[in-house]
Amino acid sequence: MSDASDVLDDIIVLVEATQPVWERLPHQEPPTGDWFGWIIEAGRGSGKSFAANMAMVEHINGPPCRKGNKPHSISLIAPTIGDAAETAGRMPGSLTDLQPGTSVVSKTGGTFVEGWPNGSIVRLLGAHTKDDQERLRAAGNRCWVHLEEFAAMRYLTEAWDQMHLGLRLGPRPHWVLTTTPKARPDYLAVVEEIEQRDDVYVTNEVSTADNPHLPESTLSFLYGKYDGTSLGGQELHGKRIEEAEGALWSYGLIEPHRLATHIVTPDEGEPYSTLGRVVVGVDPPGGATECGIVTAANILTDCLCGTDAPYPHFAVVADQSAKLSPNGWANRIVATYQEWTADLIVGEANYGGDMVESNIRTVDSSVSYENVHASRGKRIRAEPIKALYEQGRVHHVGMFSELEAEMVQWIPDESAWSPNRIDALVWALTELAESGEPALWFV
Repeated sequence: MSDASDVLDDIIVLVEATQPVWERLPHQEPPTGDWFGWIIEAGRGSGKSFAANMAMVEHINGPPCRKGNKPHSISLIAPTIGDAAETAGRMPGSLTDLQPGTSVVSKTGGTFVEGWPNGSIVRLLGAHTKDDQERLRAAGNRCWVHLEEFAAMRYLTEAWDQMHLGLRLGPRPHWVLTTTPKARPDYLAVVEEIEQRDDVYVTNEVSTADNPHLPESTLSFLYGKYDGTSLGGQELHGKRIEEAEGALWSYGLIEPHRLATHIVTPDEGEPYSTLGRVVVGVDPPGGATECGIVTAANILTDCLCGTDAPYPHFAVVADQSAKLSPNGWANRIVATYQEWTADLIVGEANYGGDMVESNIRTVDSSVSYENVHASRGKRIRAEPIKALYEQGRVHHVGMFSELEAEMVQWIPDESAWSPNRIDALVWALTELAESGEPALWFV
């Protein structure tokens, strides 16, 4: 994960730790009347999780949805169970903050928020593994569901479907979806369809700056660093990133070939990786920009995509790009090289000569490193790599939101900004493709 995401992940703590009392802001007011769903698309630190938590607590303490000593049955679904526990019991403004006497408890049968005065049930669930999917199916019927950071869920569609299948307790079940939006086709397909309903309420494009509890110094830093970028539009302003007309890549080239893992787990024997040669591509920062650091590998046989696309295939396995000091990005490159047991680091030498190699070898002189020179323009270098995507031979293993947003936003010969992540991706895949067989496509 990049430093951009690391910094942005800290915003909620910085914001809500300074919030003196649990009072709603205007954008945190829940729908009124006979509503079914509430979508909150908002920037980091805007208080969307707190808004959902407060609405849930009010529901639990309101009229019962069923008879008996458990008047409400609720699910809080997040990308992982750990993320759900963070929202429920650790972040400022959590469920346990808003309802004193409650606590997060893990036990046989799952993870719950227990201690509600009326005996209600709140179960915490993830959407990251196949086991999580089974837990979603077995979670039972419910009257309220909170889908936390929905756009970041690995099994997003499955979580959405299972949520609806179990949402049938009480006279009017409700769901609340909170997320920083991401330009994932499966996410956009869900929200663009459901928001057309008359009983679905949408709160969108809420910015980090809309939360007055954020310290001015933090606000100034974040907006100074990210405002005006695709990442800033998404993460700070809560905007849906769309594909730019004329961009070299589209999500249609990425999403159909995405893999959840590169690990094969046979019925008998030890799990093994399908990855072959591993290369870390580096695009050094020009001035105040990011250092692109993208890791890719070839797959010579047994690709888990199950298609007839000719070998070799290629897997994009990590994007560690970040805006760091020279020593900082050199350490990150070496750490990535070591984490993936990489065979080679390739770094562009045009705007720094031997600077990239020198910085890296200062950290670890034993790495395998090779300078590459950009003798052709970015479009010409990128088009053969795009051809690999068109052939269905490149697989993103997991989600790389910042890299993918850059890919669908960058317009060759028009965009004024430097696509550092794309450049690093192209260097890594070019090295793998040119050293593999057959390489006829590159002639």
